[in-house]
Amino acid sequence: MKPKNISNERDQINKILQSYNQDTLKQTLFLANYCKSQFPNLENIPVFHNIIGLVNLRLKDWKQSIKNFEKAIKLNSNFVEAYYNLGLAYFDIGDLEESYNYLIKAINLKKDYKKARNKIIELLSFYNPKNSANNYITYLNDKIKETPYNIDFSSKISDDQINDYFNRCKKIVTENLNDLSYNKYQIFRRKSVFLNCERHKAIFLKYNTIPNYCFDCFKVVIKSKNLFDLIKVSLVFDEIKFFFNFNRKSIVDKRYGDISYKSLIYCSSIEEVNNIANYSKKILSKIVDENIDIESKRGCSEFALSYPNYKKIYEDKSKLMRYPDEWIKNENKFDDENTKDNVEKNRIINDTLNGGSLNNILIMNNWIKD
Repeated sequence: MKPKNISNERDQINKILQSYNQDTLKQTLFLANYCKSQFPNLENIPVFHNIIGLVNLRLKDWKQSIKNFEKAIKLNSNFVEAYYNLGLAYFDIGDLEESYNYLIKAINLKKDYKKARNKIIELLSFYNPKNSANNYITYLNDKIKETPYNIDFSSKISDDQINDYFNRCKKIVTENLNDLSYNKYQIFRRKSVFLNCERHKAIFLKYNTIPNYCFDCFKVVIKSKNLFDLIKVSLVFDEIKFFFNFNRKSIVDKRYGDISYKSLIYCSSIEEVNNIANYSKKILSKIVDENIDIESKRGCSEFALSYPNYKKIYEDKSKLMRYPDEWIKNENKFDDENTKDNVEKNRIINDTLNGGSLNNILIMNNWIKD
């Protein structure tokens, strides 16, 4: 393509980008297809295919988004962002090996590519690469995995033991990583159950209605007195097999003014949440704090701010707040705007690997420095 012929195509790409930031995803996709019909040379511009790939990625059409990103790379073999986006698409469909390979290609092309670095760190908490010596991030993650806790998880964990473990890990990190900033603040240990919280919270924020799925979401909430105890619970989540069957996370919660230290276990029924709460108290009172504060609740705290009855749990299920049937129209509208086939498809979720990781240490470091 001659330079003098590019300006029209650039104008179309700018229009598509503006639509991507302002309109619905389907409107952007329609506009992009229309622009291509009017300006066929767009087919030869890598960034055009990358934008369409991003639209399809957000529409959960991973198969098509992969084709889009691959076309962008075919046109420009050094297109760093397209390699990164391929890594995201393969991550979503559970192909961690392909995701890892494309993210490594991205960071090899651009050594200071922070987004790719962070995604690799996250991915390594789910995946053990076949060749762990091919980049510094994997090497560093392996070093953290090899660092022993030096903790007996059958008895009380002391603050000194936590301090010792964290300092040994941070020493390894600082010797190998110049930038310790990281974009995650929750240690989330996942099971192969797709919670889809991103969708549910987006619907609530847009319509102030709680999605139907969330009416069967219950949580055990473990409240720690301080940061040391929060880290203790996080390590227990990773070491005691009882917890391995559940999605679970540890967070420093600053949403409502005061700082609170919470660990959550996700459950799918009242019976389950009550049983897990009781058993968790038996375990954690011996290892962390004999007076540890554990309660059962329903769904997310922000939902209960708008609907106080939602969070209340009763043995008599007839007393529970029920899902208002009229709210389904908001879910349908949201899915129509944000998915290719008007149906929210389940992503493939891989189990988190047991043991320490660079991901966890950097999150703990965020907790401490903040």
